[in-house]
Amino acid sequence: MDRRRGFTLIELLVVIAIIAILMAVLMPALTKAREQARAVNCLANQKSLAYAYIMYADENGGRICGGMARFGPINGVPPWVMPPLDYTGSGISEMPNGGVTMEQRFNGFREGAIFPYMKAGEAYHCPGDDRNTRGTSNGNDSSKLLYRSYALSDYMRATAPSDPKGLFDFKNPAQKMLFIEDIYDGGGGSLNHSVDAWSYQPFEQKLWDPLGVFHSDATTFSFMDGHALRRKWQDKRTIIYFTSRSEAASLGFGKGAVFNPPNEDLVWLDQHYPGKVRMAGL
Repeated sequence: MDRRRGFTLIELLVVIAIIAILMAVLMPALTKAREQARAVNCLANQKSLAYAYIMYADENGGRICGGMARFGPINGVPPWVMPPLDYTGSGISEMPNGGVTMEQRFNGFREGAIFPYMKAGEAYHCPGDDRNTRGTSNGNDSSKLLYRSYALSDYMRATAPSDPKGLFDFKNPAQKMLFIEDIYDGGGGSLNHSVDAWSYQPFEQKLWDPLGVFHSDATTFSFMDGHALRRKWQDKRTIIYFTSRSEAASLGFGKGAVFNPPNEDLVWLDQHYPGKVRMAGL
């Protein structure tokens, strides 16, 4: 007699229930592990950029490169990165506006001053930054599929006569930030890249530009000695400002507004921003 039989409905439901319970237990752990891996990758990117920046300065008499994305040198100072470019049979075409491919974005990295010291376009992108697939608040066409996740602070512009020019002239290099995580949204027009640097108003309890919070309410930074760290923001107002400046404005701490009561995160930024004013040349 054939005694084989299948599972009963109750047995199947029990198995499904057990699987569901296991998934509920494991998913938070898997999500956390994935986030930790992204954070580690981002820190490695920041270190790579910082070392490339330092090596450029070391081989150029201590002089730093331009801190904003431009198509060529300004006052003899080459930019650390360029906007999107297209290589053609007749040379290089500038593509500051409109739709571009990821390869054209990479071309802009390749022509930047620090690329010869690193030669890894992937290091310009944080794996937690999904603007390259999602787009920005201004759209998701190819002009808004931003790839570069990092920028310098505006104090490191290096092109105006009164800007700092020597990297090794800064005191306490382990305390002075170089690259930050950028959350530029591509602007409301046809501009297809983050053109300027990250602006901050130090020692005024004010914020100007937001920072990227791609790591569970945290941001990564690299510093002038080559190390990198992840800063977990402590004040809820900081997170609101970095994720929605319109909401921050509606709550009374919008762009250029003084935080009241004081924001401890800005005290940390004051300690690590490389200058005492928003832009060195102002």
